[in-house]
Amino acid sequence: MTFRIALRSQPSPHFHEAHKRWQVLLNGEPWGDPFYYNMTGFRGVLPLPGGGAFDPGEIALTALRREVARINREARASGAAAP
Repeated sequence: MTFRIALRSQPSPHFHEAHKRWQVLLNGEPWGDPFYYNMTGFRGVLPLPGGGAFDPGEIALTALRREVARINREARASGAAAP
């Protein structure tokens, strides 16, 4: 099986949150807690091909998507399989 990260938007469980939360999908299955908006950016962790997790810090949605693409490219280049 290949290693593939994707993001899926989901509504916030709290009516007063203006930003959607983003669920991390690893090979189509939910992984970890959703990214949530925290003052100036989104917070959460991304899976790594070796089985670890990467915390990008408080990050904009565009930069988060770039990180996901970078990790997917590196995993594809190394031929990594999902843990």
